Amino acid sequence: MAYPGGNINGGIGVAPEGGPGRVTFYIDVPDLAVALERIERLGGRTTAEPLDVPDGPSFALFADPEGHVVGLVKTP
Repeated sequence: MAYPGGNINGGIGVAPEGGPGRVTFYIDVPDLAVALERIERLGGRTTAEPLDVPDGPSFALFADPEGHVVGLVKTP
């Protein structure tokens, strides 16, 4: 997918006091439900169901079989 100016939006946050830091990267997919179904068949699990942002993208999160959390995004 091409992004205006070749960039994607992002942000940096601070973990709550005493909480572990983490990085979540997002993979652009054409269909969140299809991607999550395949992920679960391959041993992953959904950790956050799809969420639609009004006039924006849709997001979901999954954990791979080792527990690493990865994001999915479907852009409009």
